Amino acid sequence: MAYKQFNDMELWQCCQNDDINAYNELFRRYSKKVFATCQYYLHNPIVSEEIALDIMFWLWNKRHSTSIHKDLSAYLHRASRNAIISYRRKQQSEVILVHQEELESGQIDSRSADYNLRCMEGKQHYENLLAGLSPKRKAVFLLSREEGLSYQQIAAKTKLSVNTIENYMVAVLKYFRQEIGTIILITFLLL
Repeated sequence: MAYKQFNDMELWQCCQNDDINAYNELFRRYSKKVFATCQYYLHNPIVSEEIALDIMFWLWNKRHSTSIHKDLSAYLHRASRNAIISYRRKQQSEVILVHQEELESGQIDSRSADYNLRCMEGKQHYENLLAGLSPKRKAVFLLSREEGLSYQQIAAKTKLSVNTIENYMVAVLKYFRQEIGTIILITFLLL
């Protein structure tokens, strides 16, 4: 078969029928694009290549359980974006854990006296912002940011649609940006 002449959806259907040659053609078409997307956001070729390969292999492994009806390119772009977000969340969590371990072990004693005060104020402000959210938005935000669940997992857990979850997160993040911007402005004016 001349797989190069097939469109993406024809190749995807062949993949779902366990045609490895169709998958190889999709891999040839999209692995560099997925890598480029990862590299654009991460600026780390090694990590970008690892994530890109994971996404492409995931596509093959989930060929029987994944439904792609329209645009494979858009699907892979979104998968790349989600993988980058997951990678960054994991990276952030690791930094926080290392920092907490350093604090607990006494390795960070040379911080200024007001460092702990600023941390407590920041935490209090974060909790105040959370308290200003509606119960559903707060629950969705906490499931996403503090428990690290995907929008699909949150939707299943809360019995809400993925679109509703996305809308809640957009609204919460917009609210946080506005409130934090106001606090920064007030702090600047007081200085």
